[in-house]
Amino acid sequence: MTQINNESLLKRRRAFEMSRAVVLSCALLVFAVASTSAEDGDLDSLINSLFISSPGTVIASSTSAPRPTSPPIGSQAACERGQRCVQRYLCTNDSTSGAGLIDIRFDGDNPCVNYLAGCCYEEDIISELPTVPVLDNPTCGKRNPDGIGFRIVGGKDESEYGEFPWMIAVLKQEQALDQVVNVYLCGGSLIHPSVVLTASHCVQNKSPVQLKIRAGEWDTQTKNEVYPASDRQVVEIVTHPDYYKGGLYNDVALIFLDSPLKLDDGIQTVCLPPPNAKFDHQRCFVSGWGKDVFGKAGTYQAILKKVELPVVPNSQCQTSLRSTRLGPKFVLHNSFMCAGGEVGKDACKGDGGSPLVCPIQGSTQSYHQTGIVSWGIGCGEATPGVYADVSHFRTWIDQQMQSRHFDASSYTLS
Repeated sequence: MTQINNESLLKRRRAFEMSRAVVLSCALLVFAVASTSAEDGDLDSLINSLFISSPGTVIASSTSAPRPTSPPIGSQAACERGQRCVQRYLCTNDSTSGAGLIDIRFDGDNPCVNYLAGCCYEEDIISELPTVPVLDNPTCGKRNPDGIGFRIVGGKDESEYGEFPWMIAVLKQEQALDQVVNVYLCGGSLIHPSVVLTASHCVQNKSPVQLKIRAGEWDTQTKNEVYPASDRQVVEIVTHPDYYKGGLYNDVALIFLDSPLKLDDGIQTVCLPPPNAKFDHQRCFVSGWGKDVFGKAGTYQAILKKVELPVVPNSQCQTSLRSTRLGPKFVLHNSFMCAGGEVGKDACKGDGGSPLVCPIQGSTQSYHQTGIVSWGIGCGEATPGVYADVSHFRTWIDQQMQSRHFDASSYTLS
């Protein structure tokens, strides 16, 4: 009897493994529940994230491929007679100019499964996808505070779709069973159609063939956004020669891509500040898909979040950090800057490499990237977070670009 039960269990397990492999073949991109899982190659955690963990782990693949004109995103019976659920931008009754409001928390009047979908009369459904507008004269650092195509309501810290068009997801390709899946590693920013700025601690000791980047990503749970995201392979990783892992000094790196990204409303470069620029007391934004709070209670974000933070002078930041476990003799390295110090507002685990951007004086809705998320003591606990100071590295960045024949105009506001 025991032998029969064991054989039965073995058959069931094999059947489960086969079904799991089928599901894995459909899961094209995975956000790891912790970046350390990706670092350690913990594929058990990766598999668990696919089948056990809460929503936010499995996300859609790059939508560079043509999207279906009538996706199965809702029940026709749930809409009124003559209507069916379609992506909102496929319905002529819905505006794609930014006037449409979408409640990402709850919409009691929307019977469609996906919040980016809505009921539409058959005669109002269009078959042509919106074309991605080409930028004739792209300029760096242009934020889209009202989003692109629609605005969201009912959110907490979620950014608008396309609000930070320079935001990049750095992905690591992992082998899981017989499939290759893409695991979220860290954030980055686009400074040139072929170059991403990130933190050294994210990419040190990584081979270019292990990594890829994604531009134009927003909601990691869907590929129903207005415009497709774009993936690129990595051909070269350059970390700062003076990067010190022990203290994360000079925590800056450049990622060079195999081909340039096409710039549009949702994919643009960010401006970089001149050398040794200061932004003390300015209110700035950090964006990323990292945790909402520190520790096991925190969860990684499906939709790109944004947090508004003040830049904290280094002397004040050092004093604050000395009151933590770092102790009274801690010295803040000159390659760092600080931002935050407000309870409940901070970058967190998983946000490493992501950009901190501050408004450019005298310009409307244009931003400099002042910092790169590096490290912190906890998250949102009234202690400022520590960032690599981009202005400190401007000369080094320019040198790396020029030596590879890339123009600095892509990140310099004219």
